Amino acid sequence: MITFVRALLMSLLLVTWTALCGAADYHKTKVAVLDFQQQGTFSNQDVGKIVAEWFTTSLVEAGRFEVIERRLMQQILQEQKMGSSGLLDPASASRLGKLLGVKTVVTGTVQSYERTYELNVRLINVETGAIITADRVRAGSTTSLNDLVAKMSARIIRHFPLDGYVVKREADRVMIDLGRQAGVRPGMQFSVYVEGEPVRHPKTGEVLSIERVPKGLLKIESVWEKTALASVLQENPADLILAGYQVRSSQSDEVLNPVEAAKLREEERKREEAERKAQEKRDKEARKYQEKLEKEAREREEERLEALEKERKQEAERLAQAAISGLTPLTVFPAQRENLRSLAVSPDNSQLATGDDDGQIVIWDLAKGLQTETLPGHLKGAVVALEFSGDGRQLVSAGKDKRVVLWDLGRRQQLAAIELKDVPSDLHMARSGRLVAIGSKGSESWLWEVKTNRLRAIKNTDDVLAVAISPDGRLLATAGQGRQIVVWDAVNGRQLKSLSGHSGDVRSLAFVGDSRYLASASEDKLVLIWDLQRATQHQILRGHADEVIHLAVSANGQRIVSGAAKMLIAWDGMQGRELRRYRLEKGGDLVAMTPDGQTLVVARGKQLHAYRLE
Repeated sequence: MITFVRALLMSLLLVTWTALCGAADYHKTKVAVLDFQQQGTFSNQDVGKIVAEWFTTSLVEAGRFEVIERRLMQQILQEQKMGSSGLLDPASASRLGKLLGVKTVVTGTVQSYERTYELNVRLINVETGAIITADRVRAGSTTSLNDLVAKMSARIIRHFPLDGYVVKREADRVMIDLGRQAGVRPGMQFSVYVEGEPVRHPKTGEVLSIERVPKGLLKIESVWEKTALASVLQENPADLILAGYQVRSSQSDEVLNPVEAAKLREEERKREEAERKAQEKRDKEARKYQEKLEKEAREREEERLEALEKERKQEAERLAQAAISGLTPLTVFPAQRENLRSLAVSPDNSQLATGDDDGQIVIWDLAKGLQTETLPGHLKGAVVALEFSGDGRQLVSAGKDKRVVLWDLGRRQQLAAIELKDVPSDLHMARSGRLVAIGSKGSESWLWEVKTNRLRAIKNTDDVLAVAISPDGRLLATAGQGRQIVVWDAVNGRQLKSLSGHSGDVRSLAFVGDSRYLASASEDKLVLIWDLQRATQHQILRGHADEVIHLAVSANGQRIVSGAAKMLIAWDGMQGRELRRYRLEKGGDLVAMTPDGQTLVVARGKQLHAYRLE
């Protein structure tokens, strides 16, 4: 009789609860993640924003949260004249959350001190203005910050367990009404319980809570959109898990067996103790390292002061070395700390951009020789190429870190960045600023459509050392070790023609005047001007006794400057006639010319000079 009654109850619960759950949809918790406030010194000034982005990604990937979109949040904050970063107090965060229409706000700080990085996080309930939790984690390097975010996100998720119901039981398999939509993943564990007697206050009679009677433990095996199938890890044989029972997601130490729970908590305590000792060891090593750095800094300062007088004495000699036969320096720039590896001149002839071995980009006032701003550039390795947009408002850079970055010079910040699989060798931006050509010594070169952030690969048969986009943005030219110049349709990436004529590697390309003529400089000591409509050599510029490495062309194409070893030659770009020769006493690693054809910029090592062309 008892068995019959139990079976009848189980059937009624299954039918009733299946009907209820079938009509219900899981609603994710709505969360806002504010930019974290930075405290201390960081190599990247956007660390607070980056940490907030990592938190956003981590919470979205958990599948349990609806994270408010940053652009919408910024718009509302601007309308309300409120800041979006910093460690807000609960009242401000509560007001902010209500404006954004969320239930929970994540805010905090990221700190840097004594080679230690600390992440402080507050989780605030918008409805009550109360702090749900406040926690902190620390690491010994910036590369560990992402790990800290993942660790803290896991702690945050613990405050938002998934609650649902058992909807079906077959043998040792149980189906629950939570699935992929709610963030359920295979391997997750759920405790099973039923609500028991209410717990009342002995004096007031107020209901304080409802007793939870544990019934078992489940482990998720398969997940669908709104349901998941689990195996039974624990249950009382005399009290089977039935449809209609409630379930809640469990952390690793939330098991039903008290002995096992105690064991897991002890293991966690030991792990935390080991982490604490390891952190103390790292702190000690960091202090020793800091003391070493301070000692080395003092020694370097002493050496700098000793070298200062020597440098002053060498200034006159340096100015003499800067002279090019036939030219007088127009601007002598301060000596740089690192060797210069890239050079670009703005379209309005007023600015100069340089990139060095340390990944730093400096913007200069060309006429005054004064530094106007510095960009962090590339964190690993040299800046190998630079190019201004046609309006001079943007700058694109390529580095040995396999990254290409687009900069907004007015706001001094990154607009976009892409990662490449090979180190770039050269780049060129179309005048419109919408397209960037990127050369590589690997198997591919690329066309980057900046507006859509789309990257199109172009297969290389040989290493590409030079690229150029035509003024109208329709043609792309690439060349390098194959000695041939390939012309492509820049719109669809289709190869149009191949130009043969050089007997050495092609080191530089530039369109002359309009999109019809192309100039190429080669290690065969020649500069060739190509007629692209006829695919023929229009002019051959002979005069160099060494490999031609550099090529600069004025915007109207009337002046061309080519460079080889210690010799520069200025040409009439229309007639192919040599105008004048200039001898470099110390040679030149980099050569650029202003678009008006009036100023020549030459860099060698850490030295940078500008000259007025006659």
